[in-house]
Amino acid sequence: MELRKTSNPEKNRSFRNKHFNNLREYSLVGISYALLTIILTYPVFFKIKTDIPGTGADSFQWMRILWYTKIAIQEADLAALTHDHLLFYPNGIESMPFSSAFNQMLYVLLSPFLELHVIYTILWLLTFIIGAIGAYLLVNYLTDNKYAAFIAGIVFAFSPYHFSRGLYFFGAATVQWIPFCALYLMKTVKEEGIKNPILAGIFFILVAMSDLQYLIFMGIFTGLVFLYNFYLTLRSEKNFTHSVKKIIKKYFFFGGVAFLGVLPLTINEILIALSKQNFLKPSAAEIPKLSNDLLSFFLPSNLHPLLGRFTLDLYSNIPSWPAEQVNFIGYIVLGLSIISLLKSRRKPDVKFWLISTLFFTIISIGPILHFNGLFSFTDSNLKIPLPYQLLYSTVPFLKNCRTVGRFFVIATLGYSVLAGYGFSELLKYKPERKKLIFTIVGFLLIFEYLCIPYPTTQVNVPDFYYKISNDTDNYAVLEIPQNSNAGYMDFQYLYYQTVHNKALVGGYAARYPANVSDFQRNTPFIKELQYYSLGTKDILQENVAHIGTSVLNANNIRYVIVHKNQLSSEQLEFVNDLLNKTLKTEPDVYAEDGLIVYRVPDEIIRPFMLLGEGWSRPENWDGTITRWIANNATLSVYSGIAENSTLKLSACSLHSPKTLEIYNGETLQSKQVISPNLSTVNLPVTLNKGKNTITLNVPEGTERPCDFPELNNSDKRELSIAIQGIQLIDSPENLSSRE
Repeated sequence: MELRKTSNPEKNRSFRNKHFNNLREYSLVGISYALLTIILTYPVFFKIKTDIPGTGADSFQWMRILWYTKIAIQEADLAALTHDHLLFYPNGIESMPFSSAFNQMLYVLLSPFLELHVIYTILWLLTFIIGAIGAYLLVNYLTDNKYAAFIAGIVFAFSPYHFSRGLYFFGAATVQWIPFCALYLMKTVKEEGIKNPILAGIFFILVAMSDLQYLIFMGIFTGLVFLYNFYLTLRSEKNFTHSVKKIIKKYFFFGGVAFLGVLPLTINEILIALSKQNFLKPSAAEIPKLSNDLLSFFLPSNLHPLLGRFTLDLYSNIPSWPAEQVNFIGYIVLGLSIISLLKSRRKPDVKFWLISTLFFTIISIGPILHFNGLFSFTDSNLKIPLPYQLLYSTVPFLKNCRTVGRFFVIATLGYSVLAGYGFSELLKYKPERKKLIFTIVGFLLIFEYLCIPYPTTQVNVPDFYYKISNDTDNYAVLEIPQNSNAGYMDFQYLYYQTVHNKALVGGYAARYPANVSDFQRNTPFIKELQYYSLGTKDILQENVAHIGTSVLNANNIRYVIVHKNQLSSEQLEFVNDLLNKTLKTEPDVYAEDGLIVYRVPDEIIRPFMLLGEGWSRPENWDGTITRWIANNATLSVYSGIAENSTLKLSACSLHSPKTLEIYNGETLQSKQVISPNLSTVNLPVTLNKGKNTITLNVPEGTERPCDFPELNNSDKRELSIAIQGIQLIDSPENLSSRE
């Protein structure tokens, strides 16, 4: 007869009760943190239909990033993710496809049901709730004290660091997966099996999907955990070789999961970082400025409703961006951290968290110590180098991390853990009054971190953008001013694009290639509108008002939108005068929105020119702009019809006569011998309809001025012909055909 094991009712009941109690505990903790989030971010939740959290600026860019992810996915074109064709029209811009993939994916899933700004606010609020729960779980695991864990959740999630970055850096505000990754890394150290390292790897991927800089920071933290695991193994009396094999096995699973998940998110950035044109790398001057000032750790946030007025002037001395200046630890947290050090300093875990917290705090200060905005001290201008310089030279891809001060996010987690240890020790003095102590410490901590009312920004969109959103045609719009923010574009224009769905001339990106604005800088009429001046001509002699409509039509730009409230009276007068002379049409005025909108009339494109490649920098020859060419240079010439024209220009050769050949594509159009004396030449050219690439070629090659003693010139450039005053002359029959 077969015997079967019978279940133990008491054991099953105990198991169910344990899970029920855990569910009840976590639900209560989650609800408590959700309520705290609503209170401590007031009035964000109550303005969710009309406002977004923060002061606008980059927040509008981040909302556009979420929106563009869906656009690129709908096109089913990977290139659309890595090359944004709706900014910096018509050339587009290389972009980071997954700057915050977690938020991007959630937006795509939620977008059929909620508006963009509502999704943005919900995701922003979740960074506080989930981050607090993660820190709670981590510290509860380490201390087995729920009161200490709850305090730790407040420290991490509602830190001034988080509030400050949340003003407009959405990726940097997405901190919530960091404590979960740390939790399972700690479990990997303390427990057997491969479940914890696999879960740690999954949460590591989520950290990478939050912000790519946090990927590097968390990678360094993982390295410290790995060393800590070896340290504990060395201290134990177990078989070292066997223990090392188990450690390597655990981190092999962690690394395998993390690598497979992170590589698709970062392959584009890796290729850019390894290329010769690594535009992701910041300049050396930016790094100290975007590192943390030592004073910022001890200054209450300038968002504090009571203390902020006293610290605002001190923060103005710190050279970093306003949202990157605040890193207040809190005196309650410092006190609790000291208690943990004094009472638990012999515990290996406390030592690990103390060392890692100090490490990330020091690293966040950057390569040079600075205090209250000062980078040098004493009469001899002493500068104190810091360990970040060594880290900068050894950690892969760290050179691409511009905002070094954000290393402090890991230190913030460390301080929350140390505060948890300290509070746990504090409760041992009066265990019977733990609720009272918890309440007092909690209120004092919240008071130090207080940032209410938290700034919000309305998401109003002018009516005109809704009007063109119903237009299914594909075309671009030109916003004036073109460069009112950070040298490129007002952030709100980016948000307006999420409504009208049209390409933008210009744009904004945190990192960009050097040639990203070439179209705006070099294209006639658009260039004049950018710089509010007709004195921006080069060697091309063109009547801007005469060709302006053709320039816009050739590039499929249908509207010019003037934001009159963002222009000075002189700028507004120049823009309206040039547009009226050029477009010869009455604009639509949206007075309430401060918009003047010009519809570009459809006309046959008159020929116009753009400088291409191969030209030297402009030189001033007795008041005339001149450029040299070497072996060859190009012109782009646009024409609405196939026609015969003439290139008229002034030119001279270097030292000896040289032949100037004119090609359209591969077809030789004309040639002329150019003497060393400046003279005017006429070169016939046949234009095709559309874009023509005209090549100016010198078959004799180049010479260097420094090689001819009689020239008395040290110039070592390879040169052939100098050119100035290029004009495109229409024939009479061409003019009549356009009438």
